[in-house]
Parts: sequence; structure tokens; C-alpha cells
Amino acid sequence: MQRDTTKKFYIVHSWLGAVTGILLFIVAFTGALSVFGHPELKIWATPEIRGNVVHDYQSIDYLLQQHARRVDPDYLDHIGVTLPGASSAKQLSFSFAKETHLENGGHEHHLIVYNHHPQTLELQSTFTGTSEEWFAQRSGDMANFMTTFHADLHLGNPWGLVLTGLLGLTLFASVITGVLIHRKILKDLFSFRPFRSLRLLFTDTHKVLGVWGLLFHGVIGFTGAFLGLVLVLLVPVAAFVSFAGDQEKLVETFLPEPEPALTGEPATPQYASVMESFSRNHPNLTILDTDIHGWGDSGALFAINTSGGNTLSAFVTHEINAISGEPVAAYSTFGRHDSVSGTMLDAMYPLHFGDFGGLLVKVIWALLGIGTALVAVTGMMIWVERRAYGPEGSLSVAAYQRVSRFTVGSCMGLVIASLALFYGQLLLNVPGPQMNFWLGVIFFTTWSAILFYALIRRNSYRTIKALFALCGLQALGVPLVNAISTGDALPLALMNGKHVTAGVDLSLLLVAGICLWSARKLPSERPASGRFTRAAQPQSNALTMEQTPS
Repeated sequence: MQRDTTKKFYIVHSWLGAVTGILLFIVAFTGALSVFGHPELKIWATPEIRGNVVHDYQSIDYLLQQHARRVDPDYLDHIGVTLPGASSAKQLSFSFAKETHLENGGHEHHLIVYNHHPQTLELQSTFTGTSEEWFAQRSGDMANFMTTFHADLHLGNPWGLVLTGLLGLTLFASVITGVLIHRKILKDLFSFRPFRSLRLLFTDTHKVLGVWGLLFHGVIGFTGAFLGLVLVLLVPVAAFVSFAGDQEKLVETFLPEPEPALTGEPATPQYASVMESFSRNHPNLTILDTDIHGWGDSGALFAINTSGGNTLSAFVTHEINAISGEPVAAYSTFGRHDSVSGTMLDAMYPLHFGDFGGLLVKVIWALLGIGTALVAVTGMMIWVERRAYGPEGSLSVAAYQRVSRFTVGSCMGLVIASLALFYGQLLLNVPGPQMNFWLGVIFFTTWSAILFYALIRRNSYRTIKALFALCGLQALGVPLVNAISTGDALPLALMNGKHVTAGVDLSLLLVAGICLWSARKLPSERPASGRFTRAAQPQSNALTMEQTPS
């Protein structure tokens, strides 16, 4: 009975991987890159905020006072100040918002936004319109493109989020079924036999990466499912049950805006002194932006939104009296509810993206994310290998080899397309709002071209060698193009304090070395020790075709 149960779990585990393996690779690989999406890749993609962006709070205070006197008083209800640099923002922005009530009972937010250069503080642009128009016209970059692709595969809300959420559930289910079918799990920790046969190479790689990253895979699967599905499925259900379908009312209830205790006494907010004091007292926090409520009143509040620190919460808000600078409250996104569920909700984002504990945790998360991607692709190759050259397949060897070529093209194509984004970011000279479109053209055109190349080649082993070499040359070229186009050559970047830029370039050089070494070491033909024939069936001509140079 136990043997039959294990066999059933094996079948479930096998087909989960076969059906979703490529999609899991896509989500896991882009997730590994998205770990550095903010702020590392964001800073690399924006030469204006490379290096240490110093915030001159006295000058920022002066500009804030100037803009506040210029706008209509109706726009002083909610003022936002976004600081550039480590927050991932490209410009110093002042936003003034006015809420308008619509005839249908809804709300519309109108904005006036002043954007200043992050270094010189020169006024660069002004925007007037609705909040929807503001978000639609903002410029994109490769960091936004990749993190959005990881979140919803650029399919948007709800379908993209639902799909990635279901893939998270699939990964979580694969972890559970994988544990149930591998009863000698401790032995699998050190069982790696790369030179015995091709099938054992795939199998042992799959097991070792799967077991060593077991906890990580489970956490990523669960949090990915939560982040992908909760906004699409749970929020509407909760709104329907408790708020008669009013999702805005639900959000306002669980994520209320700060409400200052207004006194009616006029007073000028002391932005510079409050922010300087806060920065001194919290040197380990990154200030993202500040919301100002009750402008012109002695009871006005600064809600300073921060990231970093030693808590397992992605963001923490500090409410401070805007006149005296006295702390009023501090809470995480859901922490104000003071419940276990709030703590769990706060932990979902940082656990998924490794956004806690500093750069070391991000590096570990990225490496484990690459491991998750390799678990997915080796699972696919095991599935193909056992059916093409073992007793489990029902199709021809040639049919399974086509699946193999499609897997190679899809997975290697994604890696090469991701590297192409670095060149697009450096070389494209288009208006900001069009950046995402042209990055998409580069990304999907490159991916399609590599997939087509892999499909028409008959020898998958030579295809993989060629694509690894291409990856290596691509990664090697990015620091060179970066040096030519921006002037931030590696030695200069290090000397000028642009450590994030230098770190990204050094990481790409390391990737180049690994890929070129792999291209040199990988076999050009299917290893003789890996030739497996099906029971009662001789090798077909398709195997000869697989070993024939294209």
C-alpha cells in the first residue's frame, strides 16, 4: 500500500514538473534578478543616482515651501516628498494631491507634481492631472520591466497575477510531493554522481538542489502564491463579505492614512530640522518618502516611510509631529492592527524577495532562486530522459527530443533576453514613457529568436554550448558598453564611490566567466554512458539525428 501511495505521489510530482516546468523556470529565474530590482538594478539603470546621493534637507525644505505657496490651498491636504537615490527614485519629487468626490460615489485624486534633478535640484518637469495619468506617464527601465515580468509575466491584473500565484502553489505542491517520494532525503544531500550517466547527472542535480533549498523552495512557493492571489481573489471576496463589495472601503479600513490632531493654530512645518534629526537617529534606515498631513497647522504630521532595519517588515512608517519633531507612532504596513495575522502579512514581501538583513541575504536569496530555476529545468530534462530513453514514454524518441529542444530554447532564451535588457537600458534613447515598450521589443524578440534557433538545431548539446558561449560574451560586453556610454568604467566607479554600479558590473563579469567555462566543458554529443534504450524497443533513428551536427 505504501509503495502504491509513493508511486501516486511520484506521478503527481512528475506531471506537475512536466506541465509547469518551463513556467517555473521563468518565474524563478526572473525572481532571482528581481531580488536586486530595487535599488541595485534601479541605481545601475539610472546614471543620475549612481553613487552617494546627498540629501540637502535645507534646500529641499526651501523648495517645498516655494511649491506649497504656489499651489491652490485645496492641494495642501496631502503632500508627498520623494527622495532620490537609495529609495530607487530617479528624481526629487514634490506631489500635491486634491481628492474629488464623483457623482457615482467614488473618488478621484488630482495631482500637481514638481520633479527636480537628484543632484543639482534643478526643476526638470511639472505634471498636472489625475493619479492614474501620473502613473501611466512615468518612465520605465530594465529594473521595473524585470520585476513586473516576474510578478505578472506582463499579462497584467488579474490574469498575470493569478498565473504566477498558481505557479507558486505548484512549486509548493512539488516540494511536498518531492519530500514524500524521496524517503532517503538526508542521503540525497550528498548524493552527486555527475560522471556515471546523463540521467544520474540530471537526477542528482535535481535532488541535491531540491533538498538543500527545500525550506527556501517552500517559502518562495507559499509567499509567491499569496502575493499573486491575495489581491486578485481574497481582497474582492473580503470586500464582498464585509464591505458590500466596496474594495476602497476595505483598503481604507486596513490601511488608513494618518489622521493628525489638528489644533487650528497656524504653524510652518519644519521639514529640514525634523528630517536631519530623524536621519541622525536612524542611520540604518533608508528614507523612501515623506507624506505631510495637516500642512500649516501646529498638529501637522510627517509620515516618514522607510525600508531596512532589523525587522521582518518591508516598510515601516514613522509618524512625527511636523513642528516639534516629537515621535507620535511607528508601525509596519499591517502592524498597526497588532495581531499575528498583521505580522504574517508584513513578512510576505520581504520573505519572498529577501528584502531583509541587507545585501548578504539578497545574495543568498538570488543564488537559491537560481537553484530553484535549475530544479525546474533539471526536472524537465529528467522527464524527457526517462521517456525518450527509458521504459516510461509512449511517444517516439524524436517527439521527446523536440520537447527537449523547446525546453533548451525557452530557458536559455530567457537568460539571453534578460542580458539583452542591459544593452537596451544603456543604448536606447527614447522618451521615458516609451522605454518599457522598446525594452519589451528587445526582450521578446531576443527570446523568440533564441527559441527558434534551438528548435531548428538537431543537436541540442551543441546548441547548449553555443548559447552558453553567447551568454558569456553578452555578460562580458555589458561592463564595456557601460564604460563607453556612461563613463563609469569599473576602476573609476570604485574610486568615485559608485559601489552599486561596480558591483553589478563585477557580477556580470563573474557570470561571463561561469558561462564561458561551461561552454568549454559541456559535451558536444550525448555522452555514451548516458545512452538508455527503452525496454523491448531499439534506439530509433531519432537518436542518431540528435547526435548529428546541425
